[in-house]
Amino acid sequence: MKSVTLFFTLFLVFMKVNAQTKNLYEPVLTGDAAMKMAQKAFNEANKSGHRISVTVVDQSGQTLAVLRHHNAGVHTLRASYKKAFTANSQKRETAEIAQGIKNGTIPEDIRYLDENILILDGGVPIYIDGKVVGGIGVGGAHGSEDVRIAKAGISAIEVNTNQ
Repeated sequence: MKSVTLFFTLFLVFMKVNAQTKNLYEPVLTGDAAMKMAQKAFNEANKSGHRISVTVVDQSGQTLAVLRHHNAGVHTLRASYKKAFTANSQKRETAEIAQGIKNGTIPEDIRYLDENILILDGGVPIYIDGKVVGGIGVGGAHGSEDVRIAKAGISAIEVNTNQ
């Protein structure tokens, strides 16, 4: 009887330790990955002749990387940050949010949640292993081009970015 009890006790301890170990991994967006994304987006914009700013934020909305074309409009730097912040905090593309507001499926008041919320195309959340770890925002081109450039930037990192 003692050996059976000891076996089950050890089994339960092992299972608990094993379960706790699995929960320790949290995907993180590194500064290096953020710089690679910003640079790729910046290069993509330059190839297309767009003068843009690109910002990458981490999961807490803090800036990890910023690039600005020397002829980008003065508004593009702040816009790119706000788009990245919004995509990260809302865990969806800013274009999707704008469409939801237009359709009435997302309340228009969402724009008042934080001073950094901006509902314009060009903000895309960054996923690693199915978890939002940050956002990338592009400002300075037309909205659909901002989105395309942001997604090109995300493609610079070689991880499972699936939602």
